[in-house]
Amino acid sequence: MYSFAGRAATGEVYPSPLVMDVAGNLYGATEFGGTFHSGSVFEITNAGRTRTLYSFNNGTDGGSPEGGLILDSAGNLYGTTLSGGNLNECEGFGCGTVFELTP
Repeated sequence: MYSFAGRAATGEVYPSPLVMDVAGNLYGATEFGGTFHSGSVFEITNAGRTRTLYSFNNGTDGGSPEGGLILDSAGNLYGTTLSGGNLNECEGFGCGTVFELTP
């Protein structure tokens, strides 16, 4: 369906486990890559098209998402990041975040 080619600019490095919505679209996160090289959340449609839904900037929004995503019945995606968040903690890198992406 899709091959991750290691293109860091689009977030295609170290994909997480995937979740599927009722329409058959798949969602996942990458630990690295994306616009700011701090990870991304992506969608692969049931037609095989891929798009980046969000690129983390390792600031207050977080960076380097880890683990899988959770998808609720309203289509919201939830996950965690390894870094970013409160940048005054963890020696200036932040200790991570819990995030929500809405449709």
